[in-house]
Amino acid sequence: MKRRRHKVLVVEPDPQVVEIIADSLTTLIKAQITCVANGQDCLDVEMLEPHDAVVAELDLPDMDGLDLAEQLLALGPRPVIMMGTETDAQRVIQAMRLGVRDFLIKPFPVTALMDTVEAVAQRHRLHVRHQVRQQRTRECLRRVLRERRQLKQRTELICKDLVAAHRRLVDRVLEYEGMSASKTSGL
Repeated sequence: MKRRRHKVLVVEPDPQVVEIIADSLTTLIKAQITCVANGQDCLDVEMLEPHDAVVAELDLPDMDGLDLAEQLLALGPRPVIMMGTETDAQRVIQAMRLGVRDFLIKPFPVTALMDTVEAVAQRHRLHVRHQVRQQRTRECLRRVLRERRQLKQRTELICKDLVAAHRRLVDRVLEYEGMSASKTSGL
């Protein structure tokens, strides 16, 4: 089975950084890259076509990166990796509390980003696959239970019909025996 390439959304206003990240992701892990320069474009793209991972700059021209991460995670579970020049521990802690998977401080080795992206994208893909499998199992279980209920109802109807048929047969036998007894007693 051919392995599908990871889809990664990069949110970075600096074209030079975008070029470095995009080249590295496509070359080293063969990822399919979508690049946007601001938070609103990121949200628009993610709503239409969710990615396996989002790599976002903390300081975006139209919104704070933490607000973006919060909105992305509100759309649904997805791995978000933040990067920034800021080393304020409170912001990093806040990012982690929001659910950001990793926070890379610029400048960072490109291999660190590649390893993180590949790991979180693979985990996310497995998680999504597991959720789909669970949903299919639930649907199958619902169908089996519904069919079981219907079978039970049909069985009850058949049993009622058999009991009614048995009663009619008993009544006819008794009626026939009553006629036979009166004919033999009349002789």
